[in-house]
Amino acid sequence: MAEIPLLGLEIPAFGALAALRVAALGATRIELNALGSYGEGGLTPSLEDLKQFIFASAQRCPLRIMIRPRGLASSPAEAGGLSKRDFHYNAEEFDIMEAGIKEFKGLGLLDANKGDGFVFGILEEDELEEYEGHIRRQRCRVDKARCTRLIQTARPFKCVFHRAFDEIVSCDTPALDEPIRPSWETGLEDLAACGFDGVLTSGGLGKAINNIEMLEKIIQKAQALQIETVVGGGVRTANIGDITQRLGLWMRANSVYLHSACLRGNGSEDIDPEEVQGILAQLG
Repeated sequence: MAEIPLLGLEIPAFGALAALRVAALGATRIELNALGSYGEGGLTPSLEDLKQFIFASAQRCPLRIMIRPRGLASSPAEAGGLSKRDFHYNAEEFDIMEAGIKEFKGLGLLDANKGDGFVFGILEEDELEEYEGHIRRQRCRVDKARCTRLIQTARPFKCVFHRAFDEIVSCDTPALDEPIRPSWETGLEDLAACGFDGVLTSGGLGKAINNIEMLEKIIQKAQALQIETVVGGGVRTANIGDITQRLGLWMRANSVYLHSACLRGNGSEDIDPEEVQGILAQLG
């Protein structure tokens, strides 16, 4: 009987010390973010964070570097959570993202053979379009030109499109008579065209456990496009069994990863060891 592969657990860590801790606790992959940026949805860490982690790490698991120059939108109308405005970057911000990738690569500390890579995502600005005599806003979409450029800069390292994808999923509210393909489906094809290796998603806005039906569609389409689906968004010990069972993830372990911050839930960036160990125990 063939052995069923284990599901991997990716943990976002905020700062080098947190990364070292989650590595010691058994994370199979780490998403490295700047210290203090959890409330901003994760921002680009410092070069020193990477150096400190690499030189002090006794257990070297694959590392993904977040490339995000700023987080939550400052507009009061968009307060209280991420919005698509958080993933639109001007020319100066894009240059910062590209320069950041070059600087991390230039350190010579990342290892493509270990699965190291980068996490980023850029959406195009909404534009007005005319449809059957009506003016409406286009649905948000992947900025293919700039994402492709960042991927080319990052190679040979893997690249993951982060939860900006959930904004694309949330755009699927056209009138029933509009012959438009779902945004999430077009979005995945755009990611494949750019060259992304994976997509981090909760299947739309909110928690993964509440978006199972959409996640099922995304995973199937992503598999066909050879894109890894990283399922995140409120993944905890209390629901990870339900998520894995309902999505049949045990049989998709080669193309799906799980993502959980495993924080204590007190508003800090403190890792909860019991949460990490509890998830790993359920993953076998």
